[in-house]
Amino acid sequence: MSEDKSLLKAEVRKSCLDLRAGLGNEERKNRSRQIQQNVLNLPEFKQAQTVMLFLNFRDEVETTALAETTIASKKRLILPRCAPQGLLLPIETRDLRVDIEPGLWGIREPKLTIGEADPSEIDLIIVPGAGFDLQGNRLGYGGGYYDRFFMRIKPTVPRIAIAFECQIIEQVPVDMHDAKMTMLVTENNVYHF
Repeated sequence: MSEDKSLLKAEVRKSCLDLRAGLGNEERKNRSRQIQQNVLNLPEFKQAQTVMLFLNFRDEVETTALAETTIASKKRLILPRCAPQGLLLPIETRDLRVDIEPGLWGIREPKLTIGEADPSEIDLIIVPGAGFDLQGNRLGYGGGYYDRFFMRIKPTVPRIAIAFECQIIEQVPVDMHDAKMTMLVTENNVYHF
């Protein structure tokens, strides 16, 4: 990636994250509840038996209730754990109170002792991000973890990003290795790409 593109991504990322951080706690909770409901209503979610999700960190869309609902619905819940060399390890999680610990950067992650799940068994993946556009492009946090992980799942698996409407921008700066999303779910809309 060129230095100019890298600087542009960093600038756009900061702008998107500042907008997201500007939401108050109560507003964030209300919008997160609506996003969760929008996800639960998706045919793709209803049909999936194995769902990979993330546990929110800082001011991301809150996902704890969505993770609990996934487990309560008798679906397999896969959560990511950050590993060396920028890898995400998919770990099946059955109990959020027992199976979770602070991981890299203090993010809630599944314990390594549980063991890795087979990425080919994932039916649906729900991912975070800093910014999105309406062409299906996602601006991550700069580590490339998810872009590398997408290569390990079946190409037909829906890649659903969840974010607040304020994180949508006109155009995300992208590189060749940046994977497009299948869908973006916000508090106001479900965008299909």
